[in-house]
Amino acid sequence: MMSRSKRNSRNRIAPIAKILIFAAVVAAVLWIGATGLAHERLDGGYFSIVDENNQVVYLTGRAVDVGDQVLTENNRRYEVISLEGDTARAKFIGEVNLSQYLSQEDRWVWNRFLTLPRAYAAASNPKVAIYHTHSDESYVPSDGSESKKGAGGIYAVGSAFAESLKAEGITPILSENKHDPHDNMAYERSRRTALSLVKQQPAAIFDIHRDAVPPQVYQGKVAGQDISKVQLVVGKYGPTGKQIEDYAMKIKAAADKKHPGLVKGIFFAKGGDYNQDLHPRSMLLEVGAHTNTKESAIKGIKLFADVIPPLVGKAEAAPVSPQQAGAQAGLGTAQAGASGASRSIGWILGLMVAGVAAFLFLSTGSLKEAQSKWKQFFTTEFANFFGPKSNKTDQPDNEKSSDEQQNK
Repeated sequence: MMSRSKRNSRNRIAPIAKILIFAAVVAAVLWIGATGLAHERLDGGYFSIVDENNQVVYLTGRAVDVGDQVLTENNRRYEVISLEGDTARAKFIGEVNLSQYLSQEDRWVWNRFLTLPRAYAAASNPKVAIYHTHSDESYVPSDGSESKKGAGGIYAVGSAFAESLKAEGITPILSENKHDPHDNMAYERSRRTALSLVKQQPAAIFDIHRDAVPPQVYQGKVAGQDISKVQLVVGKYGPTGKQIEDYAMKIKAAADKKHPGLVKGIFFAKGGDYNQDLHPRSMLLEVGAHTNTKESAIKGIKLFADVIPPLVGKAEAAPVSPQQAGAQAGLGTAQAGASGASRSIGWILGLMVAGVAAFLFLSTGSLKEAQSKWKQFFTTEFANFFGPKSNKTDQPDNEKSSDEQQNK
């Protein structure tokens, strides 16, 4: 039989257990929502971004949030200010003159915007890494389905990119690792692949996807060919957000000069990360949409490969070991730390613990009593959760005294 003091103790601690469970559920919901906003939509829909005159200026299958920005094909920049269903309302920020990026390239002043460790500087035969976070993505007209688990048509686009880069004198590092299923944790799974690629010291790294919008959004005629255009995606959440933004501007400037109309635009995700914190020349590409043909996407990525050589440079780099590279910048090593989603989990759990501690202090009125309740919760509640104590511990005090007298 349980003593009255133990019952009262359990009654006092029970609300704490409920609060902890509730806080854990809230944290999980918040985290799932945060990662969803940072990635693309999974419901098959897409967003129409409209300006102040209600004119559609951009379409994307990515999840859009207030604060996200886009640079259109004709280099007009907008920022999302509100969401109404599948419509994102945006304000016009201004025209962007990309010629400044070209002039910086011509004068070799690129390091003003993008400072690379020497280990990552391009050599005479630079390397470019390629992988696919969403290994199922496919093209309906060519593949018969928009998704093929572990064998998406997107692999053919990546292979065509690698072959075209090789023809340009660049050494491709192509990964065909699978990261299914297609969910918001795919970037966590592909992070290991990205790390392994970065350790091979590429001059740049590309994560190749396809979008999910109507076919006309990406259809184009460039260099006399019917192709699918390319969209650049920049994650602004990570520590390299500004570097990646400048890198994307550099790419679009070069593409506009060599193959006008090839780059559909740039999507700047305020809450996105996309593992771009691992390398300052990391870029997410979307080549066509699921409604375009795979063949047109392959033509588009081959033209895009023409743009890359000047962007990775031809300067010789002194040999640097992976250990030295990690010491210089922490890129591609354990020092690079967790991804943006993982860091968000840490913050949420930290706030949850702080909130519980504050509740205990306010409910008890003293730090000493709060510590006592916290200790009781873990010693009593957890012990009872993993298994009841022996009957002897629950024996009333008067029964213990009687037993002691009989033993004497």
